Parts: sequence; structure tokens; C-alpha cells
Amino acid sequence: MKLRHSALALIAAGLMSVAGAAYAVVEPAGPPSATDSKYDGAAEYRKGVDAVDAGKFADAETIFLKLIEDNPNDSNALYFLGMAREGDKDLSGAEAAFDAATKVDAENVRAWQELGLVQAKQGASARAKATLEELKKRDAACAGSCAKAADLKAGVAKVQAAVGAGSSAKLEAGQKLLFAKAGVGDKAYLDAVSLINEHRYEEALVSLKDAEAAFGLHPDILTYIGFANRKLGRFELAEEYYQKALKAAPEHRGATEYYGELKVVRGDMPAARKLLARLDTLCTYGCAEADELRRWINGERVGGS
Repeated sequence: MKLRHSALALIAAGLMSVAGAAYAVVEPAGPPSATDSKYDGAAEYRKGVDAVDAGKFADAETIFLKLIEDNPNDSNALYFLGMAREGDKDLSGAEAAFDAATKVDAENVRAWQELGLVQAKQGASARAKATLEELKKRDAACAGSCAKAADLKAGVAKVQAAVGAGSSAKLEAGQKLLFAKAGVGDKAYLDAVSLINEHRYEEALVSLKDAEAAFGLHPDILTYIGFANRKLGRFELAEEYYQKALKAAPEHRGATEYYGELKVVRGDMPAARKLLARLDTLCTYGCAEADELRRWINGERVGGS
């Protein structure tokens, strides 16, 4: 099989520079395509993270509230909203944001950790202990072998110490955002691409979630999350992420192609043809994405999902 290659530049503002790097996904045929569509959700997310880092907490809160308005189930945006409010000494508001983040994504370990810390800082020992027990339960289930093992152990230790210290607990503001720096996101994304090429989709999803925490709801990342879930047979979840990617960037060719292929897999040929028509409109002079989806619709792709 001839592999398709493309250079992928994440976030037009240059937050992730991968010029010249080539990625090839063996199945269906390549990585999500870079597009010329205007997309600023991820850029706004980075502005919000930078504002928290710079101590501009009111500005950060405004940014993340808008992002959450557009995407209510964005656990990472809720987490940073909590960070902004905590920095602005609105502890009850921070607790509400962290709590919402854990409800949206129960695997958001840092949200659980910050929830317990801010509860302890308020002197709400009963709530802090309940959060600590949740972290301990997750740590026990992990048994040191899951992808978030180190984060879970660190979270348990920090919340345990904060519960013991009560309302005088100090939060480690200078160390909280390291995971969200662009360099960390770069590595997580590139690791995910490599894992996808090796068909290690579960592991790729862990790295993709780390990349999402760093860059926000970027369409390339969302498309790959959809792709990995699709390969794992989680079609409804895959469709959800393809839709998120296309909401973020309606002209994203890779998301459109992969979504069309999912429609073929699920037997919804009219929907697949509509997505192909969309690609034909986007690709004035033709493109690999349209060609590939056309092969799927014509039954020229055998096997795979």
C-alpha cells in the first residue's frame, strides 16, 4: 500500500512547529489534513493558559467561560477556569469548576487533585476527604500500571497532605501548568501519531488526551481521537469526535474524509456521499482525501474499519 504523507502544522500562530515532519497512518491512508479554514478555539485556549501563567486571572476566566459556552463538555477548559478562579481567590467558584471538570471527564486526574486541594484550602474537610477517597480508589484500581499512575500517586499524596494541613494548605501555583506547555503537547502529539502507525490505539488515546490538554480542542487532535476510537470499534464515540473536529474547523479535509469512512463502515451510504460531495467542493482541483473516500464508497477498500 502506498502511504500518504503530509506536513502538519498545529495551530497557525506557531504554538506547535512540526514543519518538515511527515506522518503516515497506514489505515485508512494518512493523517488529518491541515486546512486554510479559520480556527481560533485552540488559539484562545492557549491565550487563556498563558493568562493564567501570567497572573491575569480575570482575563483567563473570560476566555475560558467563552470556550465553555461553545463546548460545555470541555473538561480541560473547565479545569483552567478553576485555576483562573483560584488565582483570583474565588475558591468556591474554583471548586465548582474543578467539580464540573471531573463530572465531564472522570479520568481528569489533575482536576480531581485540584478539587481536593481547593476544598482543603477552604477548610471543607468532609468534601476534601471524599475527593481524597475517590483519588485513592482510582489509584488502587490503577495499581501502578495505568497511563496516569504517576499523576494518581502524586494527587493522592498532595491531597492527603492538604487534608492534614486543613485550610492553611498552600497550593503549588508555580508547578501546575507545566503539563500544558507547548513542548509537552508537541511530544504527546507526535507520540500519538507514532502509536497510531503501530496500531496501538489505546495508548495513542492517552497521548492524544495529553495533547488536547496542552492545545485545547484542535481539529487535528480531535480527528485523531475519533480515528483511534473508530479503530477500536467505538463508533458512536468516534462520530462524536469527528463532529467536534468539524465544528471547530468545518473545512477540515481529514475529519471529513474519516467521518465519511465511518459512515461507510456503518452502512450509511447517503451520508457518506454527502461528505464526499463536501470534499469535492473543498478540493477544487481534487485531493487525496476525496479520492480515498470515493474508493471506500465504491467498495474498493477491503477490510479494516
